[in-house]
Amino acid sequence: MQLVHVAVAVIMRGNQVLIARRADDAHQGGLWEFPGGKVEGNETVQCALKRELKEELDITVDLGGGIQPLIRIRHDYGDKAVLLDVWAVSRFKGEAIGAEGQPIKWVDKGALNNFAFPEANKPIISAILLPNKYMVTGDYETADDCLRRLKNAILYHGITWVQFRSHAQYTRDRVAYIELANRMRDMCRESSVSLILNAPPSILDEVDAEGLHLTFSEAEGYSARPVPTNKWLGVSCHNAEELLSVSRLSPDYVLLSPVKATATHPEVRPLGWGQFKTLIEAVPFPVFALGGMGVLDIEDAIANGAQGIAAISAWW
Repeated sequence: MQLVHVAVAVIMRGNQVLIARRADDAHQGGLWEFPGGKVEGNETVQCALKRELKEELDITVDLGGGIQPLIRIRHDYGDKAVLLDVWAVSRFKGEAIGAEGQPIKWVDKGALNNFAFPEANKPIISAILLPNKYMVTGDYETADDCLRRLKNAILYHGITWVQFRSHAQYTRDRVAYIELANRMRDMCRESSVSLILNAPPSILDEVDAEGLHLTFSEAEGYSARPVPTNKWLGVSCHNAEELLSVSRLSPDYVLLSPVKATATHPEVRPLGWGQFKTLIEAVPFPVFALGGMGVLDIEDAIANGAQGIAAISAWW
């Protein structure tokens, strides 16, 4: 089956995203989508994006600094296989219209899940909603020390996504873990921050966090997604085999590590950006780069196909 290369634009205007409705007689007709179209044989994906958006919406995209890669998704519909090459568009000239008669709509990005999209577009929505900075908690002395570190990360580093990882406390004193996790959740919600728990799925019965994160060894114990679709699910991976294996769980994102050498695991050979990029090219979900990451790595991470970076010491 031939793979159709499609340039896709996530056009942002503040907190809003532009979507368009497919014609009823088109493939996946009647569903909403992100604008774009097929990349012709003589085009770069950027040039295809500029051409398609002029034809479809009568806007002119600034290729000099108004776009950046978001995610690449391969999807087999059974009757058609596509490679969606998705770019975030932040600068353009003109007022978007449905130049081909298609209905278009600016919607708050938080409302995207209220619209019916083709199956292949779902990881794009995840990529839109996810940040480019994802903090994982590190060591702390007391519950108050943990909360102080969390508050500093939110206030001084602009963290909007937090993974609470404390396997030792969960094992030693689950009651104290739950109490602290609930206090963290309350602090996060006051600042519109998402809290993800690195613990067994049953923890969500005790703490109404935004989602769950599993180590790969934990993920191996499940044959299907262990949390409902209204909760985020993430998994930690380290190689191609693990990335392929966790696909059965339909994770919303993955952490892939280590990209660089780390002091905590000096014996582990880092992937480097070249291998990282190769590993995630066929992955159907957003991937964060983890391992030796700092703020200055965000640009390189995105350029190599990542959603962004995940880190502990950079912010904790």
